[in-house]
Amino acid sequence: MSEDNIVLDVKNLSVLIKDRFLVKNVYLQVHSGECIGVIGEAKSGKTSLIKAVSGTLPISPGQVVFLGQDIYSNKKVLTKVSTCFDPPVFFKYQSVYENMKYVAMLNPNFSKEKIIDILKKFGLEKKIKTKVLFLSYYEKKLMSLALGFMTKPKLLLLDEPFKNMPKSHLNTIKEYIQEVRKNGTAIIITSNNIESLDEQCDRYIFMESREIKNILTQGEINKFTSGTTFAYVKVKYPHYVGRLIMDNFFLKVKILNRKVLFEADEKTTAQIVRHLTKQNLAVYSAGYINKKADIIFANLTPYFKEEAGA
Repeated sequence: MSEDNIVLDVKNLSVLIKDRFLVKNVYLQVHSGECIGVIGEAKSGKTSLIKAVSGTLPISPGQVVFLGQDIYSNKKVLTKVSTCFDPPVFFKYQSVYENMKYVAMLNPNFSKEKIIDILKKFGLEKKIKTKVLFLSYYEKKLMSLALGFMTKPKLLLLDEPFKNMPKSHLNTIKEYIQEVRKNGTAIIITSNNIESLDEQCDRYIFMESREIKNILTQGEINKFTSGTTFAYVKVKYPHYVGRLIMDNFFLKVKILNRKVLFEADEKTTAQIVRHLTKQNLAVYSAGYINKKADIIFANLTPYFKEEAGA
């Protein structure tokens, strides 16, 4: 892609709060009309990343350049960024329309008709006068998404937009994503489930332990979803358990968060679970990796010996 159409340029971004990294050493460029998916489990750093990019978290060190301007020295440029966080935050004692009007007034193209029209498209026309306090979780999410799409930003940050969303609304959201992309809006979507993105994205960022593990294009995804099938045990002390499995069952292992991964049939996996319980080691769950995102993470993760430098 051309350097001329870079919308967002993130350089060495870290977020350090009370000696704890929420995001660490992120480099990222996003182009006009591009859609990027950020994939990871809870507390992997996904939401903290988009909060830092949107200027709502302090960074130390690093730089976020949006439309050629540093967002921390040129706050006005952030009026062209729209963020839909999960869970959504609104004035709960005001109506849906009042909340939409308050935010939309910052946009010169604001009109009552546009608000009502987009609320209709998201199935919220009957909730216009309802106080946000009385909306369901997914209705608040729909309201947040409607507002984000309506303001027509240059950068749209969507935090888990498909989470707990009724299937009847999924196509509407995906259609809007494609529509705003055609108009040049860059989009970053977070999710812990790559299947929910349904090939919406050009590239996928895989985050683990607050850092970017890898960035894959849509075409590269298939390379990491076929081949080895990994069994796993989820435990409190994965590195210790990994060594036990290596020493007692002579298997290569990988460490993925609290899961120890290895190649084994059901009989061997059951033997490993029994061995661990006899050692008074709690096994929270065991089985086979089958979610698409987990399979990709498993294939991206080095074997424990390599990780430990043995």
